[in-house]
Amino acid sequence: MKPFYVMPGTALLDLREELELLEGDSAAETLERFGFRAGMGMVRSLEVEANDFEEFSEMLPQLWSETGLSRIVMEEITEKEMVITFEESVEASHGRRCDFTRGYLSGIASGLLKKRYKATERECISEGKASCVHVLTPADELIQPPRKETEVTAGKYELEEGYSYLIESEQPSVAFEIFIDHIAHGREAMCIVREYPEKLKEQYDISGSTALWLSYDRDVKYAREPTNIPLIYSEIKNFLDAADHGIVLISGLEYMVSQSTFVKVLKFIQLLNENVAVTGSILLLPVSPQTLNQRDVKMLERELRLYQLDD
Repeated sequence: MKPFYVMPGTALLDLREELELLEGDSAAETLERFGFRAGMGMVRSLEVEANDFEEFSEMLPQLWSETGLSRIVMEEITEKEMVITFEESVEASHGRRCDFTRGYLSGIASGLLKKRYKATERECISEGKASCVHVLTPADELIQPPRKETEVTAGKYELEEGYSYLIESEQPSVAFEIFIDHIAHGREAMCIVREYPEKLKEQYDISGSTALWLSYDRDVKYAREPTNIPLIYSEIKNFLDAADHGIVLISGLEYMVSQSTFVKVLKFIQLLNENVAVTGSILLLPVSPQTLNQRDVKMLERELRLYQLDD
C-alpha cells in the first residue's frame, strides 16, 4: 500500500486563506477541485473499491473517519442519489461553505464506485443550518464511452508510451488519424477540442473517447472555458491517473493561447508532459506553426517530441 497524507484541519484553513488572497472568489472552486483529487488519490493509495452500494455505505464512514474533518451520517443511499450528513465541519465552523469537503466526498465516492459522482451541498452550518447536508449524484459532465477491458495492440501509428508528441501541421487530420488508430487498438482515450464534439463526429470517429469542448457555452455540461486551465488540467490528470495505457489529444492549443497567455499554456503542457511520463500514457498536441510566433513554437519543440510527418 502506498503512503498517503491526511491534511490537518488547521492546514486546510490556512490553505483556504492563501487561496482567497490569491484567487478571491475562485478559491472555492480550486478547493473543491483539490478535494476531489485528494479523495481519488486516497482511494488509489489504499487500493480499495466498492462492488455495490452496500459495500460503499460500509466503507465510506470508515475512510472518512481517517480524515479528521467531521462525523458522517449516511441518510440515504440509492443508485440515483446519496444523501450524506455531517454533524460538524471544520470549514463551516469558520463561516465558509464546505468546498474542500464537497470535493473530497465526490472524489472518494468516484474512486470507490469507479464512476464519476458530483457532490452538492444542500444545507450548510455556515448558513445557520443544524448540519451540513451533501447530495451525491452521478455526474454526466463528459461525453465518455463505457469502460471496457481491452488489450492494447500495435496499430498503423506506433508511438512510444510515456511521451508527448508535437504534430506541426496546418490541418489537424493527421493527429486525429493517429488518435483514432490508437482507440481502435485498445487504448482508453480523451480529447480536448475546439470544435463542437457532436459536429466533429461527422468527420472523425471519436465516439470511443472521453471528450471536452473548449467553449464558454455554460449550457453544455462537457464544455470548459479555455481560460480555466486548472480545471482542464485536473480533468486530464484524473483521466491519466485512472486510464490504462491512455492517450490524450488536445486540438485547440492555439485557441487556449489566444484566450490566455502562452506562458500559462506552456506551464499546463509541461505539467501534462510530466504526468504522461509517470503514467506511461501518450499525449498528442497538433499545432499550426503559422498561428504561433516562432519563439513559442521552439519552446514547444524543446518540451515535446516532434512527430515526423510523411512527405
